[in-house]
Amino acid sequence: ADSHSPRDPRQTLAESFKMGNTGSQAGLEEDDVPVQLSRFDIQAIADEIKSGKRKKIMVMTGAGISVSAGIPDFRSAGSGIFSQIRTKYPDDETLQSSPEAVFHLEYFKTVNEAPFYDLAKELMDDRFQPTPTHHFIKLLHEKGLLVRCYTQNIDSLETAAGLPRDKLVAAHGNFDSARCIDTGEPVPIEEFKAAVVKG
Repeated sequence: ADSHSPRDPRQTLAESFKMGNTGSQAGLEEDDVPVQLSRFDIQAIADEIKSGKRKKIMVMTGAGISVSAGIPDFRSAGSGIFSQIRTKYPDDETLQSSPEAVFHLEYFKTVNEAPFYDLAKELMDDRFQPTPTHHFIKLLHEKGLLVRCYTQNIDSLETAAGLPRDKLVAAHGNFDSARCIDTGEPVPIEEFKAAVVKG
């Protein structure tokens, strides 16, 4: 193959996790060596879990697991959250050039708090329900297999599915808890939600 031709990202990932025949070669215990699957698909993952050989599973997720719940991803042209923000605020130069500013505290405090409240109100809508993937993550926990779930999502659908908060690391925060931006003190989440609805 030509060295400049695009590579299948699944193949690249599979090669990245190949660690050799024994854990001792990498300074790891045998049980800690990442699994190299025979295939890179759902069935191979299911077969590996059902084999009973894997007792510690870590899950890393992103927007894709919430799209089927009706929550748009951030970057899709036209339908993504950032595109929607640009459309709703056409005269806001900051959001036109950098729509992620909606999440920046300085923008919220000094420029415009309305975009954050609009987005938060939209994402906290009860019409969004956990997807089969969220329930699968909870099932891994119930079976005693889940070490931790790391997510980029801010929608809190993992905990809505019943995953305990101590099993979730929300890399960008979420709507499970809130703090006062002036004092840093915790704010009851229902009080936060009421403030968001009020705007």
